[in-house]
Amino acid sequence: MHRRTRAPFFPLPLAAALALAAAPCRAQEPAADAGCPGGRISTIFVDNHAVFDPTDTRLDPRFSWAYHFANRLHVPTREAVIRREILFTEGSCYSPDVLLDSERLLRATTFISNADIYGIRQPDGTYHVIVDTDDEWSTRIEPQVNSQGAGLELREANLAGTGQQVNAYYGHQLGEQVYGASYGTPQLLGTQLDAELSAGRTPNGYALTEELSYPFRGENGRWALRQRFEHEDRYFEYMVQDRGPEEASGRMVRLLFPERRRSADVGGVFRLGRRGNLTLFGVALAGEWIRYPGISRFASARDSAHGPPLLTPEQAGFDSVANVRAVFLAGQRSVYFVRRTALDAVRGTEDVRLGVEAEVGIGRSLERLSTDNDLALDLGLFLAGELPGGMLSGGRVTVEGKRDYGAPVGNWEWRNVFAQLDAWTYWRRSQESRHTVVASLAAAGGWRTTVPFQLTLGSLAGLRGYPRDAVTGARRAVLSLEDRYYLGWPYPQLFDLGSTAFIDVGRSWAGGDIFANGAPYRASVGVGLRAAFPPGSRRTYRLDVAAPLAGRVGLRSVVVSVGIGQAIGRDVRDDPQIRRSSRRSLSASLFDYPS
Repeated sequence: MHRRTRAPFFPLPLAAALALAAAPCRAQEPAADAGCPGGRISTIFVDNHAVFDPTDTRLDPRFSWAYHFANRLHVPTREAVIRREILFTEGSCYSPDVLLDSERLLRATTFISNADIYGIRQPDGTYHVIVDTDDEWSTRIEPQVNSQGAGLELREANLAGTGQQVNAYYGHQLGEQVYGASYGTPQLLGTQLDAELSAGRTPNGYALTEELSYPFRGENGRWALRQRFEHEDRYFEYMVQDRGPEEASGRMVRLLFPERRRSADVGGVFRLGRRGNLTLFGVALAGEWIRYPGISRFASARDSAHGPPLLTPEQAGFDSVANVRAVFLAGQRSVYFVRRTALDAVRGTEDVRLGVEAEVGIGRSLERLSTDNDLALDLGLFLAGELPGGMLSGGRVTVEGKRDYGAPVGNWEWRNVFAQLDAWTYWRRSQESRHTVVASLAAAGGWRTTVPFQLTLGSLAGLRGYPRDAVTGARRAVLSLEDRYYLGWPYPQLFDLGSTAFIDVGRSWAGGDIFANGAPYRASVGVGLRAAFPPGSRRTYRLDVAAPLAGRVGLRSVVVSVGIGQAIGRDVRDDPQIRRSSRRSLSASLFDYPS
């Protein structure tokens, strides 16, 4: 049972205590409920705290005006929304495991920063359950900056306290206006269905995404369903060596290939077994359509001055795709959760998934609906555990590829093979320590690709002290070591602030791709700041300043990066440069319980 150190908000927890005190005393034990040996839940009290709880005695009174101002701007989460997220109602059997699952579900939302759920046993054998939550700050203005341009995004993650998400963005990319909006809800029309809809203008067309899903509800959830459609017109950006007089300087130019992608899928997964040892089976129908409408172009007039000759998609070796597959999914999930503080959050508490997960997806193309005669294979393995000395360690491996049954005799049948390995270790000497040391290994690669594909050694997915266009290749490996320190300064009651120091070492391999070069080992070092608002929030804003450990280091060689979340660690998912090429169409992990 998790209890708060601060005084809870009156009258909800107090009402539970009064109900216990006012209940008539009985000399005998209450009669057992045959259907619920552990007792039933008779009453649920929802105690939702504001972003800054005015009853929290730890808050600095000097900033009372700021706390009240922030609370006035924020609409509290409605009680009905919280009740729909938890896995029990009045009359349900009391189960500590279900209460823990409900806590994790609430903490996995974008609008709840922390949740504690506990029960108080009554003299009649029933339980009063207290759902104690803190709201997350939900309104954000975020700058969007990448190699193609810049813009601004306005995001509200808890519209009018309903848990619905809306956002809008506007900017310029490649000399064109881009804009769009999206809407999402975890409770469509008051149900347990998740829904998402987004639409926008891209530099060479439009983008549209629609998704309707029913995720697994806790570790005891048996069914998950999903339907999704996606369309995107985009430019795939290649970094190519400048062939002009500045070639010796290593300058790169940007070559753009127009690409139109569409995908659609519908499927479901069933879980059987007991908690901590679940087996998954599923089926789905998934379609993918990719074509390349037109010749390549340069990103700017400067790039075109000394760039290579423009290529058609055929000259670059790209194949158009039109496939519909019957997909079969299977997996094994044997996991448990622990709560830890200040791992990826500056000071917040996080749910850490440990154990083993394995999955396989096999998709056979349907002859009458496909241009290819192939078999798609998707493999995934996750492993994590606790080690002596307060360490947590784990890793994830994913491999995907397609076997082409129409390949010429004597040719290798496998194509578009992508693989990714992420391993991490966290160490804190004690729960009171301000230091968290993180080590990670990230490796990614592609083989025999017929879709646009390129990895670079720089950027947040690689060496943070190198620009994003540094060293192109088809395979990449990066080893990182980072020391995160909680400063507790200058105003810890208003926001969390921490520092970080890191070193990255990595290299790239060329492979056989048309625009890949490869390079020997390189390294970079850097420092940064991490911030979270309000205190205890798991949402972390990061500013890193890094430089390479080679050649002359000056202001021009320093790389400054800004981001949300962490560059390394357990929360880093698919490599963004792998994802833009592979986009794992469907796998059992897409149906998984939030972790």
